[in-house]
Amino acid sequence: MRRNRRIKKRSKFATSSMGVASLIVSAFIMLMIVFGMNSRCSSISREIGRKEKELQRLEAELTREKTRWDEMKVPERLNVALARFGLEMSAPREEQVVRMTGDGVPAPGQLALKRMQGLTKTDAMASNSSYRRSRRTSVAPRRRGVNGVR
Repeated sequence: MRRNRRIKKRSKFATSSMGVASLIVSAFIMLMIVFGMNSRCSSISREIGRKEKELQRLEAELTREKTRWDEMKVPERLNVALARFGLEMSAPREEQVVRMTGDGVPAPGQLALKRMQGLTKTDAMASNSSYRRSRRTSVAPRRRGVNGVR
């Protein structure tokens, strides 16, 4: 009988120590998970910071380029550039400007519409398509290789 009591005592000790050990192991695993998540969040935070700095740099560069472009479009700068390259150009007079609609027809109520008044919408489109055809045929024909394949 004594033997049976010893086995019972050992089994109580083994189950209680196993419970403590499993608590320690699970606490360690939870601690590792928390450290891993904290590390990942920190790296993502640093990456976001780098991207925000890059965004600010690109926005500043965009602003500089827009300013540079606006400065280039000033009429005085355009005249200087035309003179530098030896181009004889000037801005068109108001009666030379024709504004077109999305249909390819001059917008009504313009000063430059006098020469286009005789043309209807279909005439204007036909003249435009004949211009395209004449441009297409003026290009040298493509050379074909063996069996008509390029």
